Amino acid sequence: MELMVAMLIMGVILSISLPQLAVNLEHGRKAKCLSTRYHIDQDERAYYTGNNNASLTIDSRYQCPSGGICVWLVADPAVPEYPRVGCSLHYGQAAAALTSLGSTFTEITTGMSDLITKYYQQNSKYPASVSDLGLNSAEWAKPVNGLYYAYSPQTGAVVVAPTTGFTMTVNNLQGKSLTIYPDSKKNLEYVLSDGTWYYFTDKNKNNAVDISTLQVLTN
Repeated sequence: MELMVAMLIMGVILSISLPQLAVNLEHGRKAKCLSTRYHIDQDERAYYTGNNNASLTIDSRYQCPSGGICVWLVADPAVPEYPRVGCSLHYGQAAAALTSLGSTFTEITTGMSDLITKYYQQNSKYPASVSDLGLNSAEWAKPVNGLYYAYSPQTGAVVVAPTTGFTMTVNNLQGKSLTIYPDSKKNLEYVLSDGTWYYFTDKNKNNAVDISTLQVLTN
C-alpha cells in the first residue's frame, strides 16, 4: 500500500513537472536557434562586404535544434534590413508585402517591368501612367524602404530615386561609383527597350550601370 501511495505521489509530481520541463527545453532550443540565425546573418554580411555580391548560402553546421528550416526573409542587398534569416518554427513568417508588387527592390522593379511589357505587347504602345498597369497611383506616391518607384511614359522606363534620409550608390560599367541624393534630380532608370539600367536620364552608354552594385544607405 505504501509503495502504491509513493508511486501515485511520484506520478502527480511528474505530471506537474514534465510539461514545465518541456517548456524550458524549448526555450533553450529557441535561444540556440536565435544564436544560429545571428551567425548566419553575420556570415552573409561578411561575404557581401568581401565580394560585393550576395551569397545566400547557409552552412550545413547551422541547424535549428528543434528541426526548423532556415529561410531567407530579406535576401536583397538593396534593402536596408539585409541580411535577415528566419526559421520555419521560431521566426519563419515573413512580414506582409509592403506593396502590391512585393517589398524588395528586385521584386518591385521586376513586377513593374513585367506589367509594362505585358501592356506594350497587348496595346503596341507604352502605358500613360501606372494606373494603366492596374496599380494604385496613391500607393506609389509613398517611398518603400527609402526608395520611390515610378514609371516614365516618355521613355517607357521604371524610375527609382531615394527619399529624404537615404542615398543610393551604384557603379557604372567602367567601375566608377555614382551617387544619387534625394531631390538631386538624378535617379536610376530601367529602360525596357534595351533592358539596361541607367544613371540619371541621359541614356549615354557611359551612364549605363551595373545594378548588382546598388547600395541603399541611410544618411
